Amino acid sequence: MPKQNKNDSLKKYSVGDLIRKSYSEKNPKIYCDEMAKRNLSDKDKMKYYRICGEIYYLEILNNFDKSVQFIKVSNFYAQKERDFTMYANNLNMIALIYALQNKNDLALSCLKKKRMYESRDKSNIQELIFGGDEGLVYGVIGDFDKKIIGYIKAIKDLDDYLANQKKIAPEIILEINRAKREKYNSIVDAYLLQKKLDSAALYLKKIKSLPLSLNDLDSEGIRDSEIHYDILSGNLDGAIEKANKDLNEFRDDKITVFYDSYYLAQAYILKKKYKISLAYCEQALKSKQISFGFINHELELYKIAMQATDKMEDEKAYLKYSRFYEKANQKFDYNSKADFIAKLYNLDQIQPLKYELNNSKHFMTYLWLIILFLLLFTTYLINRFFTLRKYKKRFIEINARLEKKEKEVAIAPKKAEEVIKTDKNILSLKKENEILDKLNKFEKKQQFLSSTLSLSSLASSMNVNYNYLTLTIKKYKKNNFNGYINQLRIDYIILKLKQNPEYLNYKISYLAEECGFSSHTVFTRIFIEKTGIPPSKFIEYVKKENTKVNI
Repeated sequence: MPKQNKNDSLKKYSVGDLIRKSYSEKNPKIYCDEMAKRNLSDKDKMKYYRICGEIYYLEILNNFDKSVQFIKVSNFYAQKERDFTMYANNLNMIALIYALQNKNDLALSCLKKKRMYESRDKSNIQELIFGGDEGLVYGVIGDFDKKIIGYIKAIKDLDDYLANQKKIAPEIILEINRAKREKYNSIVDAYLLQKKLDSAALYLKKIKSLPLSLNDLDSEGIRDSEIHYDILSGNLDGAIEKANKDLNEFRDDKITVFYDSYYLAQAYILKKKYKISLAYCEQALKSKQISFGFINHELELYKIAMQATDKMEDEKAYLKYSRFYEKANQKFDYNSKADFIAKLYNLDQIQPLKYELNNSKHFMTYLWLIILFLLLFTTYLINRFFTLRKYKKRFIEINARLEKKEKEVAIAPKKAEEVIKTDKNILSLKKENEILDKLNKFEKKQQFLSSTLSLSSLASSMNVNYNYLTLTIKKYKKNNFNGYINQLRIDYIILKLKQNPEYLNYKISYLAEECGFSSHTVFTRIFIEKTGIPPSKFIEYVKKENTKVNI
């Protein structure tokens, strides 16, 4: 008997079955492909294109443009069917995709359009259950207050429905309480991202008080929030215990593996156990998922891996993860959130905010704090103004020095005879000229870019005496060996930045490696020492200079 073709076996399913399987099975594409072969009604096409956009192109392929394209086609059919609930829901999903890409203006524009199609019917239980979904978008953007307010209102609407309906089916009550659980958890997430731990704890208690079974209360989102809470409150051992238990119980669930491994990597990096943290980073990245929240967990994992490998002094691995981070960041444009996330996990700064109890107290204390803040901020602005003016002056001086240096290079390098006024030198003029010639060749070949370069290795490669080389560098380069090499490296990278625009988009760590420094930190310190200006600010000035030239 011939083996049955897998595609033939799908023919037994109705369109409704295929739609359900697309949401529940791991590979929705085979069900979408089968639907595409069917003669679908406009209503089914609306659902088909939504599934393709949301489940396949967004969640699996992370192709934002294709995802938006398919969801817009779904909305074409939603309008034909006059299904404005689906139309509004699709607009919310498009807004979420824009927010993930930091296209906040487009996201907010979609939300504004969505409100025009929302129903105001508070008796429609399905709309109430999905109420507050704009909070997802506000959460990604970082407007946590709007996210919280939206979900609190949505919960109140559900409570009002429960209070006003005389008879409600038990399955509807269960669905409402599950919806409240998810909305409470979204509020917890918003408070955790603001380090308002008291408020987060309050809403975690509200979740536990819901009339739900233990299985319903033990959802993946709640477990993640509890682990996140433990990390921020400094209970790292508690977070590790919960994450490991969760990981062992749901090891076959790719999403659970991703998030639990992320939290374990985060907890262990804070415990300074770098090797273990890196192992969990790698485990999470094998199961990586798109993150529908303010934190992009994939990028955070790359950052944790970079920190761990840096502490382990594994330069090769560090560079690998920094390249992964840079590539992924081009898709998500995550830099604007990086500082916020870094502060979020700085345990020294975590202070639970008991704002519910203190709102009406200590008015004068707050007033004086505000006045002090304004004074400090004004001082900061004044200091910033003079610092930037100093940086700008140094930038102009660097340009002038480089132009002068380029002119001098065009002229034959000075020989020792032209510099020496007397023959009372330790070295003969002939020997000095010989060493100077070798140093000129060394500079032209850019051999100073080697990170393993040392005075002894340079003397050996030139076949000159170690002490003679030291004296010649000090006399004619007006520097010691390290100062001389560092100046050559800084001049090299400055010319690269000015002559090759692509260098302006590279990470500081890559620039450091490019010109021979062992680390981002050493490079930054030497760059400031030699130029008087941080490398990031120098890059900013070069970009502005290039813009003026292009105009």
